[in-house]
Amino acid sequence: MTGTRQTDPMQWVHMVPELAFLAASSPVIGKPEQSKPFVCEQHNGAWTPVFGKLFLENKEQISFYGRMALELAFLLNSLPAHDVKKYLNRIWVACARSAARWWKIFGGPVENCPERWVEALAADRLPDMEWLQQVCQQQLSSVFQVGNDPQVFSGQTENVNDFCQWVQRVWPYLGSSDVLMAEGGDERLGLNPQTHQNRYGCTYSPSVTGGQYSSSTASSPSLHAFNAVEKCRLGLVREMLVQPPEVPLLALEADTKVFLAQYYGVEKPDNCILAPSGTDSVLAALALSLVVNPAVGVVLAGVEETGSGVPLATQGRHFASTTALGFRVRKSEKISGFPAGTQLVTAPLRTENGELNSRQNIFHICQQQIHKAIQAGQRVLLYLLDTSKTGQLVPDMQVVQALCHTYPGQIDVVVDACQARLMPERIKAYLQRGWAVMVTGSKFYTGPAFCGALLLPEAWRQRLDHAVLPSGLVAYFNQAEWPACKATASLNNGFNLGLLLRWVGACAEIKRFSDVPATEKIHRLGQFLGGIRHILEQDQTIELLPDTFAKRSALPDAWDQQQTIFSFLINGGGNSGMTPVLNLEECRQLHVWLKQDISGYLPFGCPDSVYQIMARNYQLGQPVAVPYAQVRGQMAGALRISVSARHISGSDMPTGMAYQTYLDQEIQNVQYVMEKISLILRYWPFLQKAEEKAASAQSENVVDVEAEVLLPVAL
Repeated sequence: MTGTRQTDPMQWVHMVPELAFLAASSPVIGKPEQSKPFVCEQHNGAWTPVFGKLFLENKEQISFYGRMALELAFLLNSLPAHDVKKYLNRIWVACARSAARWWKIFGGPVENCPERWVEALAADRLPDMEWLQQVCQQQLSSVFQVGNDPQVFSGQTENVNDFCQWVQRVWPYLGSSDVLMAEGGDERLGLNPQTHQNRYGCTYSPSVTGGQYSSSTASSPSLHAFNAVEKCRLGLVREMLVQPPEVPLLALEADTKVFLAQYYGVEKPDNCILAPSGTDSVLAALALSLVVNPAVGVVLAGVEETGSGVPLATQGRHFASTTALGFRVRKSEKISGFPAGTQLVTAPLRTENGELNSRQNIFHICQQQIHKAIQAGQRVLLYLLDTSKTGQLVPDMQVVQALCHTYPGQIDVVVDACQARLMPERIKAYLQRGWAVMVTGSKFYTGPAFCGALLLPEAWRQRLDHAVLPSGLVAYFNQAEWPACKATASLNNGFNLGLLLRWVGACAEIKRFSDVPATEKIHRLGQFLGGIRHILEQDQTIELLPDTFAKRSALPDAWDQQQTIFSFLINGGGNSGMTPVLNLEECRQLHVWLKQDISGYLPFGCPDSVYQIMARNYQLGQPVAVPYAQVRGQMAGALRISVSARHISGSDMPTGMAYQTYLDQEIQNVQYVMEKISLILRYWPFLQKAEEKAASAQSENVVDVEAEVLLPVAL
């Protein structure tokens, strides 16, 4: 939003991407002579927000009142008149809490807080009920101008106890979509108060610009996905106004499992375990393997190119300092109920020179470790990466099949398909082999980060019929996320709404991608990959890692036979103090600068074209550590440009744009990425000094505040 005065609210509501769904559902009116920020009036039989002077002239508070008014009109228009009258207090609380929680994270300074009640309604703790009822009555009288329309309040029959009980039950589930999606995960999920980004540099507000090539790590949601989330959230609120929240939340949980089961060919929806991330899925897989034998040995090839928390999770240890359900834990400490003796053995994906390890070497390492584990009386949990962070399939299918044949009935195979860069038919084939499969909707499919699932073959699902799960899983999972059985009754009986909404966004992307005809997928993917490869191969600044993508078995119209992750090293350019090839820390710094406007760091007198390029923001996959001889004993950093389902479906394509135009723009953006990398290397000393100066100034303003105690979420 630019400017200081917005006299056309209809124009404004269509300028804010995250309000697109609400804006399309209700007309709006502006009355500059009106003193109140907004009121709701009926026009042509529909409730309509009417914005007044305070809204039209206060830029900082426009988003607060705008989203509250639009959401209020949506709920008023979607409920029968008798429910509107009966549950008017509930409707106001739902809309006010949503706006208040949005303001707390995204709004302006505290002193500019739009209303005195914002802080209380944004808090995790319940407000005083008597105070809340008074505020409801005051605000409703203002919003509906009761003196002019007393009929609005006639017939309110809800008693005080029912209202108070309703508030207590729905309080954790009320909030704006971008706030709720940032909940229900470990600390990687949380938003930085300055940048409003999570630890992967992504937001939960819709991304409406190109330059998103980070699907090997995480992505900000497209407007298409965000609108699906917003539609779902508002539908949940509408249902929770008139019935217990458990009813619509259970239905959403079931719908998500049905979608995944149908898409991936899972035998039953109940064979899907929803998980906040791929790493959480690792805990679930280990727990199910322990049901067969309390002594498990884990074999993981390519551990250096899995999630950073996976090595800890494979041993039944906390992989972060906060769990998905908000429990504070000690990272690396054993999770209650998991045996202390679970050991992880690994086979490196790459040699000391950075070359890919041979298939034979990986087979021999895995076979040796599996033999030792079985001789020690352990069951083996063997991981197959399909694919790794740089797009490698390790160990390949033939190796895993040979190992299972050598040790029949003694190996559990889990396929880490969290990158999701494979056709659903291949996941179905894995399941039919009796192998469990971990997937996410937030990497190739670019759904909101994080959303994972563990898909179970029927034999794994049946283990739960006589299982006792580790007690520590109560900090990570709810009952509804697992199959319904006696073993899962020990888990929480709440709901992870953030996870469910992220899956809604991911499912919207999956459906959009699946709707593209198979031959068109192959054509678009080939065109995009060819354009990117041409740019990268012509660039002297980088060194592409060898493309040794393992060929998959033949399938009709297979789009997953090509490498969709381009990994490359960065040449230092001869700058003093830099390694010939950027090491991991230098590459991480470059990755940060790529997604920032750093034009202000440049020295005076640079050409305008340089300022324009350095002002652009590009999101690439996080650097991967790669062994490399030229970095003086350190690890090199490999950047990744990743093609995603979104690039093929055009789900983030502006309305009315032809797909070819969109694709040409995305290929051109890759060229701009490489130009920015080249300029960053040229001006590295200036950028580094400016960065150090900014960091120094920021540290002087840091206030040491004791961290708030993190309590378990409401169940």
